[in-house]
Amino acid sequence: MEYHGLLPGWTALVLGVTIPVIWLFYSQNNKKPYATIPVLSADRSEYLQNGRALLERGKKFRSCFQVQTGTNFKIVVPNRFATELKNHPDLSFNDAHARDSFTSYPGLQPFREILENDTFIQEVVRKKLTQSLGLITAGLVEETQLTYRDIFGESKEWQTHVIKSDVQDIIARLSSRVFLGLELCRNQDWLDITKNYTYSSFEAISELRSQHALARPIIHWFSKNCTQARHYYKRAQVLIQPVVDRRKAQMQASSSESEGSSKASDAIGWMVECARGRKIDYAAAQLSFSLAAIHLSSETMTMCLLQLCDMPELIEPLREDCRCVLDDSGWTKQALLDMRLLDSFMRECQRVRDLLASKDPRTSAHEIRTDPFFLASMLRFARAPIVLSDGTVIPKGSTLMVMNDWAHSSEHFPNAETFDMRRFAKLRERPGEQNQHQFSTPSADQMGFGFGEHACPGRFFASNEIKIALCILLLEYDFEYVPGDDPPQDIKHEIVRLADPSARMRIRKREGNS
Repeated sequence: MEYHGLLPGWTALVLGVTIPVIWLFYSQNNKKPYATIPVLSADRSEYLQNGRALLERGKKFRSCFQVQTGTNFKIVVPNRFATELKNHPDLSFNDAHARDSFTSYPGLQPFREILENDTFIQEVVRKKLTQSLGLITAGLVEETQLTYRDIFGESKEWQTHVIKSDVQDIIARLSSRVFLGLELCRNQDWLDITKNYTYSSFEAISELRSQHALARPIIHWFSKNCTQARHYYKRAQVLIQPVVDRRKAQMQASSSESEGSSKASDAIGWMVECARGRKIDYAAAQLSFSLAAIHLSSETMTMCLLQLCDMPELIEPLREDCRCVLDDSGWTKQALLDMRLLDSFMRECQRVRDLLASKDPRTSAHEIRTDPFFLASMLRFARAPIVLSDGTVIPKGSTLMVMNDWAHSSEHFPNAETFDMRRFAKLRERPGEQNQHQFSTPSADQMGFGFGEHACPGRFFASNEIKIALCILLLEYDFEYVPGDDPPQDIKHEIVRLADPSARMRIRKREGNS
C-alpha cells in the first residue's frame, strides 16, 4: 500500500521537472521570426529541399531577409555587406556553427574540437602546417605517385573509375601523409575511418537538421548516421592515442638528451608541441583536419576533373604549364606558386563550383550555370545589435549568413556565364596585382574559403595538395568521361551543391608519362 501511495508523488516530481525542461528546450529551439526583417519563407522544408532556389528568390528584397532553416530563422545578408561584416567584433563564428553542427552530441566531437579549441587548431595550422609547406612538398609528391599507382595502376589500357570516390581516397591518403606521417598514412583502417567518418558525420548533421528540435535528443541515439559517426570516432581514438603517447615519449626523450631536439614533421607532432598542457582530444583534432581536407578538397578536385572532362581542350595547356615550371624549378613550394595557369583554372572552378553544362556538357561545356558550391557563406551569431551601412539592424541573438552570389555576376566578372581558365591569370598581370586573385585568396566576390579572420586557415595547404594531385595526374595519365555515360547530375541540398557521386571517367597511363 505504501508503494502505491508513493507512485503519484514520484510521477508528479518527474513531470514537475520534465515539463519545464521541455518547455525551456522548446522555447530556445523554436525561435520566431525577427520582427524588423522581412520573412521570405517560414517553411523549413522549403529550405531543406532546395535552399538555393529559395535564396535566389530573396534577391527581390533590397536588403536583408530571413528564412526558416533546419535549425532556426536565419537572416540572409546581401553580398555587398561582406566586407563590413567580415571581422565584426560582435559576430561570433563559433556560436553560429555550434548551433548548426550539434557539437554537444556524442560522435560529433571533432566539430566541437574545432570550435572549443579554435586557438589550438589555428596555431597548429597557421604556425606549423602553413610554415612547413616547403618541407612537406616532396612527401606529398611521393605519396601522390604511390597513391595513383595503387588506385589507377600503370596500364596503358583504359580503366573505368568512379571519380568522386577515388578522389576521396586520394585526398584521404595525401592528407594523412601530412597529418599523421608514414606511421598511419597508408593504414587502411585509418583511411577507412577518416573517409567514412567524414561522410557519416555530415549526413548525421543533415539528418538532425531535418528533425524537430524536441526529437533530436532521442533520434540521434537510433539514427544510422549518428551511430556510425560515434563508431568511427571511437575507432579513431583507439588508433590515434597510442601514436600520440609514443610521440610524446619520443619528444621528451629527445629534449632531455640535447638542447636541439628534432622538429616534428607531421600534425601529430605539431599538436603535441602546441598543446602546452592543454587538454586536447587528439582523435577529434585529427578527424577535424580530415573533415576539411576530405570534404572540401576532394569536392574541389572532383569539380576540377569534371571540368577537364567537360572541356578536354584545357588539358594540354595545363600540362604545358606544369611541365615548364617543373623543368625549370623541380618540385618546390615556389614551383607550385609559379603554376599560374593551373592556379587560375582552379580559382575559376572555385568561382563556378557547378561545372556541369547548362545543356549536355559534351556539346556546350563553355556555357555553364555559374552557381557556387555554397550559395551563402560567413555564418555568424550576433552577440549584440549590428547596424549595417544601409541602416538595417541585425538583432542581438540572431544568426546570419552572407549571400555568395557575386561570383556569378557579370557586374563583378565580365562574361560570367563563360568558363575562362585564364581569367585570374590575366587579372594577376595587372600592375600591383601579381599576388592577388590566387586560388587561396579569399575575397568578397569569391568566398569559397570563407572571408575575413575566419577564412579557412588550411587553404594554403589545400591549394598545394590539389595542385600536386592535378599536376601529376595531368602529366602521367590520360582521362575522359566513359563514352555513352549520361552527363553528371549535381546534388543539391539546403544551400549546397555537390558533385555527382556516380560520375565516372576512364583513365590510362600516358606514353612517356609526361
